[in-house]
Amino acid sequence: MRSQILLLTLLLLPHTAVGAPPRVSQVRVTPTSIVLASDAPQGATLYEAPLWADERDAADLIRVQELPPGVAEVTVDRVAGEAGALRDRLLSRWVVASGEGAGRSLSAPRFADEVAPRAELPRVLPRSKKGLGGYSAGRGPDQDLDALGITSVTVNIPLSFLRVTPQRGAIALRHAGREYWADAGAIARLDRTMAHTYKRNLLVLGILLMPRPDQLPPDVAVMADPNCDPGAHFAMPNVRSEQGMRLYAAALDFLCERYSRPSGEHGRIHHWIVHNEVDAGWEWTNAGELPLAEFFDLYYRSLRAVHLTARQYDPHAQAFVSLTHHWNAAYPNHGYSSRAILDLLLERCRTEGDFAWALAYHPYPASLLEPATWDDPGATRRLDTPKITPKNLEVLAEWACRPDTFFRGERQRVIHLSEQGLNSRDYSPRQLELQAAGLAYFWKKAAALPEIQAMQYHNWIDNRHEGGLRIGLRRFPDDKDDPLGKKPAWELYRAAGTPQEDEAFRFALPVIGVESWGDVTDSHEEAQESTTR
Repeated sequence: MRSQILLLTLLLLPHTAVGAPPRVSQVRVTPTSIVLASDAPQGATLYEAPLWADERDAADLIRVQELPPGVAEVTVDRVAGEAGALRDRLLSRWVVASGEGAGRSLSAPRFADEVAPRAELPRVLPRSKKGLGGYSAGRGPDQDLDALGITSVTVNIPLSFLRVTPQRGAIALRHAGREYWADAGAIARLDRTMAHTYKRNLLVLGILLMPRPDQLPPDVAVMADPNCDPGAHFAMPNVRSEQGMRLYAAALDFLCERYSRPSGEHGRIHHWIVHNEVDAGWEWTNAGELPLAEFFDLYYRSLRAVHLTARQYDPHAQAFVSLTHHWNAAYPNHGYSSRAILDLLLERCRTEGDFAWALAYHPYPASLLEPATWDDPGATRRLDTPKITPKNLEVLAEWACRPDTFFRGERQRVIHLSEQGLNSRDYSPRQLELQAAGLAYFWKKAAALPEIQAMQYHNWIDNRHEGGLRIGLRRFPDDKDDPLGKKPAWELYRAAGTPQEDEAFRFALPVIGVESWGDVTDSHEEAQESTTR
């Protein structure tokens, strides 16, 4: 029945014009097969482009079969290749070629549009906007999740757990006919974290982080981009290498399967943030110094791989794009702008088929050191603003309301503010007051925007490895006066979204210099009007 519906849909679409390139118009993945809908002229041929291949290079394409002319549906096996070198075509792109020699033309590549899930897991939405970033069990008092009223968390997941040689006690796994192993200690730590989140029914976003090649075990070092600069924090996955991509796909499949089981035996990760702050790729997703288009192509492949892998097990899982507050201004130090990356992503989706990616934005103050974000310089209320900070958060909401950004032109993208924090330069009363006032200001701005589904405050606890910042809700664990002590910001965040909010937030009004919160939370109509000028 599904095949009949698919074919009927194709018949109602405009056919390929004479002389126009052929196309693959839809791809559906089942557990055993790939079902493709095509519209092609006589003599056209279907090719497969594995994720690591260059789909523009005919030498990288794998011939599949000749296509029937006109609108047609073709079914091929999901798993291809010889024993010992099998490949799961879930992540492949599909291309139609027609003509010969200089007149040969290739269609735009097409990833899978639909993936049949193993089970219809329930959709989970955050019960409020209040979340916490970088949570891991035992890092601090786990009861903070309850005391603060947290409903969502982000969890860092380095992909260094994978092995290709067996280890004592390691967890065996198979992917595309090959055996791998997961480090038991790393997975046990993640399981403990997930146990805490699952019993509290928290929405969990796993942040997928690829260590540099020199930080990975030697047998899986090829999983990271070999051009990664040794000074980077993390690397881009090696999506241009067959061997590297096989390892990356195996790691993704292990995580998505384990943390999407209907039984919930290991907890559940609902969504996946694909790396960290990719506009600052030199620091967080390094693949060497690359022009934007080439860098984006690598990230786009990784993003698609995460989306498709996750959808096998959870029909509601989304791949989130992680971006800094550098909206139109390029991130310094070999970086790009967030909006340029989003523009490229939207264009690829229009050309190659859309998918339900979401946005994990980091609207820090203009200066991470300065908590008085209401005075952020350069944070304007226009779409061409250099940065989006708490001061002009409405710009992000307005962007999300533009129909040309919608998923398949039908609905807005999901947005989480997955990392941001307000700094206290020290632990003096004045600095702690400014930090709390900045958090109050930010909460009020985010709470007023329905386009923002949730925010995960970063950091839970001050961290000695964050360049001197003190953006946590608690003090340094080794603070000599009050280790792990609650800051005023902790108490304020506990009150946020509760009947105690107005009283707890009142102190911040004169600090910010306003009489009421209505002075800083414009209506949505005012926000849209301002940003279009």
